[in-house]
Amino acid sequence: MKKCIIFFLLILLTTPFVFSQTGNERVFYSSYRPQGWDIWMSNGISGKIEQVTSHEALEYNPVISPDEKWIVFTSERMGNPKIFIKSLSDNSEARLFIDHESSMQDQAVISPDGNWIVFTSTHEGQSDIYRLPFQPTDTLNLDDAINLTHDKGGDFRPSFSPDGSQIVFSSDRNHPIKAHPYFVFAMSRTGDIYSMTIDGENLKRLTTNDHWDGSPCYSKDGKKIFFYSGPRNSTRIYSMELEGENQEAISPEDLNAISPSPLNDSALVFTTFENSAFRLMSLNLKTNQVDSIFSSNSNFLGAKIHENGTMTFYGGEPPLETEYNIGGFEGDLLVKGSPYSKDLSTNQIDMYAVRRAFAAPPNPNNHTLIFDNTDVRGLSDAITPWTYSLLAILLIYVIFIGLGNRNLKIAKEKLTAFLLFNGIALATLALISFVLYYFFIDQLAPINTMRVYLGIVAIVLALVLVLIYKKGKGILSRQIRTVFVLNFVSVLFLIAILPLLIQIPIQFFEVDYKSNEVRPLYTFVKPANYNPLNGMVIDTKFNPEGGELLYGVGNFRGGPSNQGDVFSLDLSSMKITRLTFSDFNDGFGDISSDKSKMVFRSGRSGFFDIYLKQGEEVLNLTSDEHRDNFPIISPQGDKIAFCSDRLGTDIEGKVKTMDIFLTVLNADGTWSEAKQLTTDKGQDAHPHFSPDGEWIIYTSEEGGINDEEPLVQPVIFGPQQYGEIFAIHLSSGKKIRLTHNKWEDGAPLWTKGISIN
Repeated sequence: MKKCIIFFLLILLTTPFVFSQTGNERVFYSSYRPQGWDIWMSNGISGKIEQVTSHEALEYNPVISPDEKWIVFTSERMGNPKIFIKSLSDNSEARLFIDHESSMQDQAVISPDGNWIVFTSTHEGQSDIYRLPFQPTDTLNLDDAINLTHDKGGDFRPSFSPDGSQIVFSSDRNHPIKAHPYFVFAMSRTGDIYSMTIDGENLKRLTTNDHWDGSPCYSKDGKKIFFYSGPRNSTRIYSMELEGENQEAISPEDLNAISPSPLNDSALVFTTFENSAFRLMSLNLKTNQVDSIFSSNSNFLGAKIHENGTMTFYGGEPPLETEYNIGGFEGDLLVKGSPYSKDLSTNQIDMYAVRRAFAAPPNPNNHTLIFDNTDVRGLSDAITPWTYSLLAILLIYVIFIGLGNRNLKIAKEKLTAFLLFNGIALATLALISFVLYYFFIDQLAPINTMRVYLGIVAIVLALVLVLIYKKGKGILSRQIRTVFVLNFVSVLFLIAILPLLIQIPIQFFEVDYKSNEVRPLYTFVKPANYNPLNGMVIDTKFNPEGGELLYGVGNFRGGPSNQGDVFSLDLSSMKITRLTFSDFNDGFGDISSDKSKMVFRSGRSGFFDIYLKQGEEVLNLTSDEHRDNFPIISPQGDKIAFCSDRLGTDIEGKVKTMDIFLTVLNADGTWSEAKQLTTDKGQDAHPHFSPDGEWIIYTSEEGGINDEEPLVQPVIFGPQQYGEIFAIHLSSGKKIRLTHNKWEDGAPLWTKGISIN
């Protein structure tokens, strides 16, 4: 009997561990990366195409060894880009060629004598160019590699001279970071062409331009260097002498051209792109004639020509939009291969890359993500039948003006009467149109604010009407009075139908990221006072315990006075609650586990500040003229982090870079002075706490970029391109870089692990 009791006690004690283990904590972040790239090769530019790899992960930048026995390429099958090698003489699987746990390796080239492999890596932080002996039967150790460039800037796309003594490459090292020409919050970079010996000596700068010069390569005879150059979305192939002289455009002006590679002494191949469609082209160097290499709907790019004429390239069929990632990037919701596990020393996390502009927030309690979508892709999709009533009013107005002119003509009025009548009619129409456009469309003013301005216009029109009735006599006064009556009625009509002119429905979806099963969750209806054009949903996240969704609605890129608020959605009752109440730009809310505290950003002071709401009390935590944004509060409610430009670097007087700051709750209930956590010269943003409040994860530009900007942004346009994910342990100050790649990664969300049954 005693043995039975002990047996049952053992079962009871061990059952929770056997049947209810908790998995790793999970981090979800947005990733602007493509899908469906494999390695291909063909026998010259007209031979049969052969697919070399078919892995679900991204694979790109292939090169064949000089002895034709091996193909080396970059693969993301392990998470960060790594260099793999595959034998061309048998059917063996590709294997990892250069081993290193955390950093990325990419853009490999092999010396003409087959003795060396040169590639880029973030092994020491920034993208540098490294060299290792080419030993194809071994697995090479990155720690044995020689760093040839050792620069704080980014170095990219190395290429050997035909005799193997020189390497040309591109670099952004001698250009300051610039403000993006269109997106004020984003940065832009510029690159030039450099040359050096195979030992990294005798560095020479060959080009000096205000835009990107990239992907250099030598001509077959080694007497010229080809490269691409030009402003954004207007690059051409150029040639120059070995010391940078006689730079000359050789490809057509109306064709975006990148990634040149010599085919023979009289031709080269290159990649062209338009609207995210990539094609391989050939260029006759004698006639400048351009021809398409393949007749295919697939995206092919990055061709390299071997000495034997074999061409390698990468790409594949472009993915289509899927039901479970509608409104995101074409293809799957998660990057193939997700999740990737990372060891933080204190614990392990699973990293999920989400292929959307902002990470779809994970439910802390299950395998589902939430994302929003609208079918509205332009103004024509948003207008309602009520909008056409404005055209009817305009038509009636034109008819009345025509009748007025006819009546003045019958009465044989003078020219001045015609000019006065038409001038007043056009001026009042212009006034109403200006108020409607400026406040409704340009300033995105709330509906009630619009009604106030239109009401003022109506009052002015009414006063003028009264004055005309009392003072005006004759045919001219009657015609002007008719115009004012029509305008007065039109303004009253506009006040009534203003919210009905444009509708942008926003649908929330829930998707199981393991099965890709998706279901509609909720359709958000904006409050009656909301400008329908100001309806973007941004920064969606769960409260730490799940069950409630927080999101912002408004013009998050707008100024402090633009309309914006934070809302919550109770997923059990589907009840919407508005959490902020002002006529200013409130957004980016976050809430503690016990729901007693909420932080958010607001422009209600005239500047963007960080606010804390406890009960009915709202406290401005920063209260200064700096731009503060993306606040978060720890689940325990004792720490608040945010990003701010208060100590940032001024970029061309257009934008200041942002850093991460932290304030903690003091014993007396006050909050400490904000402490700066990041100090790099680039952008740091989108912080988020770990479930225990001991870590902060964020997006950073600290690592620079890892490939030439014009080669990355046309794939899936990400204006910032600063995205790598970092984490800081708050008590020790330990910082870990969690992602190394060429894509924009951002907006990380850290949530608890879920039970493994």
